[in-house]
Amino acid sequence: MEELRARRDDLSRRVTREEDRGLQRLAEIQVWLNRVDTIENRANDLLSAKNVELQRLCLCSFCSKSLVSSYRYGKSVFLTLREVEKLKSSVFEVVSEKSQTFEVAERPLQHAIVGQETMLGKAWNHLVKDGVGIMGLYGMGGVGKTTLLTQPNNKFSDERRGFDFVIWVVVSKEFQVEKIQDEIARKIGLGGEEWRQQKDTTEKGVCLYNFLKKKRFVLFLDDLWQKVDLAKAGVPFPTVEN
Repeated sequence: MEELRARRDDLSRRVTREEDRGLQRLAEIQVWLNRVDTIENRANDLLSAKNVELQRLCLCSFCSKSLVSSYRYGKSVFLTLREVEKLKSSVFEVVSEKSQTFEVAERPLQHAIVGQETMLGKAWNHLVKDGVGIMGLYGMGGVGKTTLLTQPNNKFSDERRGFDFVIWVVVSKEFQVEKIQDEIARKIGLGGEEWRQQKDTTEKGVCLYNFLKKKRFVLFLDDLWQKVDLAKAGVPFPTVEN
């Protein structure tokens, strides 16, 4: 139980840290935390009843004065221990690649620009209904491209539409492939110390490609000033599967 508490506390700290960055916890994370709290209360109740059960034992603890009570207590202990082991192992599934700890990071949104509703509707329909793989929004600086792009990003925080990841990356005028790779990796949980120290641009691209090709994802690239080679960055070409 002590080891399970430690894993619960580690995960809770991680959740709090990411929530401070504006991300939202997945429902299954909260379900796992609730289950740990429940089993912890049950374990505490069993420990409190331990002395009473010990007093029922006789003949050097080989026999009980109340066989039914001792049997029930022993069975409760056994089932509780089994549940503890299940929770200890399932925490790795909860935070695995298949089920990331956090959902879409909702971005601050300025007041919508008058007349954007039609364009937003077209963009959203292309993304979720028409099966469009790549879409570009273009226009002069200050016309509201980022504001428009932010709205479908935020809509995904309420409507996941079967996507595993919704990723936002600001490219900027000082375009660097590695910067895009690092930001994508951070958003999908790959950007650890090993990632930063051991992978060059090509290796990072291969790593991202092999991960993302198995996932359904939306990638928003904001503030583009030149063409981005998605293949070099490791972003798979859009298919029905991804």
